[in-house]
Amino acid sequence: MLNKKSAIYPEHADVVIIGGGFIGSSVGYWLKTRAGSGLSVVVLEKDLSYSKVQNNISLGTLTQHFSLPENIQLAQYSAEFLRNVKLNLTSDTNIEYKPNGHLILASEKYAERLEKNVAIQKEFGVKNELLMTADIKEKYPWINTTDVKLGCISIESEGVFNPEALLKGLVLKSSDLGVKYVDAEVIGFDMVEQRDVLMEGVAPGDFRKINKVMYRTKDNEEHAIQFAVCILAASGWSGEVAKLAHIGVGDGLLKIPLPVQQREYNIYNIQDENTKASINTPVIMDTSGLWLQHNTLENNFICGYTPLSSNSVKELLTEKFYEEIIRPSLINRYPNFQEHQIKKLQTEVQDCNTYDETGILGPHPYHTNLVIAAGFGKLGCQHSPGIGRAIAESIIDGYYSSIDLTRFGFDRLLIDEPLVEFNVY
Repeated sequence: MLNKKSAIYPEHADVVIIGGGFIGSSVGYWLKTRAGSGLSVVVLEKDLSYSKVQNNISLGTLTQHFSLPENIQLAQYSAEFLRNVKLNLTSDTNIEYKPNGHLILASEKYAERLEKNVAIQKEFGVKNELLMTADIKEKYPWINTTDVKLGCISIESEGVFNPEALLKGLVLKSSDLGVKYVDAEVIGFDMVEQRDVLMEGVAPGDFRKINKVMYRTKDNEEHAIQFAVCILAASGWSGEVAKLAHIGVGDGLLKIPLPVQQREYNIYNIQDENTKASINTPVIMDTSGLWLQHNTLENNFICGYTPLSSNSVKELLTEKFYEEIIRPSLINRYPNFQEHQIKKLQTEVQDCNTYDETGILGPHPYHTNLVIAAGFGKLGCQHSPGIGRAIAESIIDGYYSSIDLTRFGFDRLLIDEPLVEFNVY
């Protein structure tokens, strides 16, 4: 995505961002948009080809169907940002946005939860409509509604887009604004003693602050860069990078690990000429955890499964999981697919916060100059404009001035208070 230039490895930066994906590049974009030349920003990214993002077509969805106010507000801002993407990024940024909307299906068990979610969404001005079973059947006769109690369809500001185009736009605009991208992998942190710092759980004189990050280039050269603030936005590798700063392997505030890991899951393709779905067919989120998306002008669909916290990482890729969970759910909801071949399209990758499935955002309680932005999973792409803006606000203004995302902080792990997104799918 970036033109290859002669390698220049800076030794100092005000802000170093580990990870140049959606969130990392959005942070860089917002820092330079707000501060301009007043802040030097360097991004360390170990795969500047972004090969894995190119395959993650399912990331490109925009939805406001959430129970957490933070997620609703982030989605609302994303809709605004994407609506003006050519002004915000570059005039040739084409994310191929399609306002298909989302249809949420809830069983008897989850119908009350769906109604509560919709009530919360309406408090924030989200426009959607509850549908009874008969309404769903009338609008979408190819959907089996025998075990569906209630549905909800969005009216505006939801749809699908090209995630690769969004990332490309963020990277190019950030670079134009002065963000320096370095093709390298982080291998460690340098720490300095600060004997004058007093912190609960840390013996006087024992506090050590991270002030440099070490990295290895593609040419196997090792370098270090000193920083004032470091942003950890390394997606599924964030937990391992955090260990390099002794997070999860130390004592006291360093005892609790960053519970973010990589999760792989399969996307499937169905070619069906019998289902007369229009090009405006919404993304359908099923009560079983299955999602279905109309793809291209032909009657071509892609589908996948929203993992539960109880699903192991390896389990999601097995043939047994497909045969026992995915295929039965798919055939039950869409009987027309019974006679058609369902093919594995690709394997996609996202990060996962194994603690409560909600992203972690904000400074680490020990390393207060290390800001974590990871574990958002599929929402990392959609929420990236608002997350990047929030981090820039916290650094420049000292607080979240647009959307209060304090509850996403690491502290909830310390006090063991999960922040769960009660979406019905």
